[in-house]
Amino acid sequence: MKLDWCLIRTILAHVEAETIEEFLQDADSLFQWKEGQFLSKRLKEHQDSAQRVVLRHVKLLISAGYVENIEIKESVDGYLSFACLSEPALTFDGYSLLESLREDNFIKKLKKYAKEKDVPLTIENVIELAKISLPALVQMD
Repeated sequence: MKLDWCLIRTILAHVEAETIEEFLQDADSLFQWKEGQFLSKRLKEHQDSAQRVVLRHVKLLISAGYVENIEIKESVDGYLSFACLSEPALTFDGYSLLESLREDNFIKKLKKYAKEKDVPLTIENVIELAKISLPALVQMD
């Protein structure tokens, strides 16, 4: 699976809007995240690949401390499922990341800026680059 910053922004926005449960249950809304992802052939048979990609991204956001009150479970055969423990919510860091990703074309500009500075696009680096480079990114238009 490739890390998809647009999907991360979408997931965070749905958590903020309190519509994440509906988003995760709607197969049509998940379909667009399928294309271009590398997935195990063994796991394709058990679960829709778009759903796997989205749930893997949610799992990453949970483990990084950006989202809370959602649980992602993985069965022995690799099937992913989710449960909302109470009202899913963004953490303070989750709000910071979402605000960093909100600007139009921000990801494209950020990738270009990171390439120029020779910095990998990890979640931590995205937040730090957003803090120090937002004025520079806005001027790149």
